[in-house]
Amino acid sequence: MLKNIYYSIFLSVLALPCVVNAKYNPPKDVPQVSRAQKIAISEFNRLDKDGDGKLSPEEFGAKIRNYTRTEEKNIRRARKKGIYQSPEAQFAAADKDEDGFLSFNELTAYIEEYQKLDKGRARYY
Repeated sequence: MLKNIYYSIFLSVLALPCVVNAKYNPPKDVPQVSRAQKIAISEFNRLDKDGDGKLSPEEFGAKIRNYTRTEEKNIRRARKKGIYQSPEAQFAAADKDEDGFLSFNELTAYIEEYQKLDKGRARYY
């Protein structure tokens, strides 16, 4: 009996690396959401106060009032690397159609471009 318990524990330990290395493959018909889209969704939920589906310069600029320690650390890191942009510069760079507002797609595209500046390691703040 005890031998069977030890044997089952041994087999469980051997199978663990297989489970750890397994990757989740979502079904093909499920739409994939990129990291930039997840960040943009979070930003819109946090900053779009009037709920119109676009960010004004005032709404976008309000993000600096609520920076967390992690975001402040990311800003210091970006300044050292020379890729820091103020919220005003970010808004101007992201507003491709120059209508004075940021749409979800514009913000997502900007975040994707920003992440490429640091080979995917840059953190949007």
